[in-house]
Amino acid sequence: MSLDMGVWVAGLVTLAILSHVWKENPFYRIAEHLYVGISAGHAVVMAWGNIRDTAVKPLTEEGQFLWIVPIVLGILLYARYFKGISWIARFPVAVMVGIGTGVAVSGAIHGDFSQQISATIKVGSVNEILLLVFVIASLSYFFFSRDLKGPLSSVPQLGKVVLMVAFGAAFGTTVMGRMALLIGRIQFILGDWLGVMK
Repeated sequence: MSLDMGVWVAGLVTLAILSHVWKENPFYRIAEHLYVGISAGHAVVMAWGNIRDTAVKPLTEEGQFLWIVPIVLGILLYARYFKGISWIARFPVAVMVGIGTGVAVSGAIHGDFSQQISATIKVGSVNEILLLVFVIASLSYFFFSRDLKGPLSSVPQLGKVVLMVAFGAAFGTTVMGRMALLIGRIQFILGDWLGVMK
C-alpha cells in the first residue's frame, strides 16, 4: 500500500468518480465539483501566465509598444457588460472572427481539402485503389439529384456499407479507448495505491 498522499487523493477521487456507475451519490458530486473547480483554477492561472508572458513582459521589459493594440482590444471585450457602451465589444469580436476565419480557411483549403484529394487520387497500390473506390462509393451515396439505375445502382449501396463499416470502426475505437482508460485506472488502484497487483 502506498504512503504517498497524492496517490491516496488520486485513488479516493477515482473511486468517487467510479461510484457514479452504481448511482448518483454525494461522493461523486464532491469529486465532480473538485474537477470543475480545479479545471477553472488551472484555466485562470494559465490565462494569466499567457497574458503576462505574451503581452505584459514584451510591453514593459522589451519596449514592444505594438502589444498595446491586442491589449486594448482584449479590454474592449468587457464593454459588453456595461449597458451604454456594449456596442464597443463588436469591434474586437469582428477582429477575432476575421483573423480566425482567414487562418481557418487557408488551413482548411490546404490541409483538409487539397491534401486529402491528392492523397485519395494517388493510385499506386491495391490499398490506394480500394480507398479511391470506397471514397467514390461513399460520395455517390449522398448523390440525390438523380436516381442511379442499372449496374450503377450498386455503387451507392457499396457506399452505404463502407460508411457503416467506418462508423462501426470509429465507435469500436472509442469503446476500446474508454476500456483502456478504465483498465489504467484499475491498475492504478490495485497496483500503485493498494499494492495488491504488481
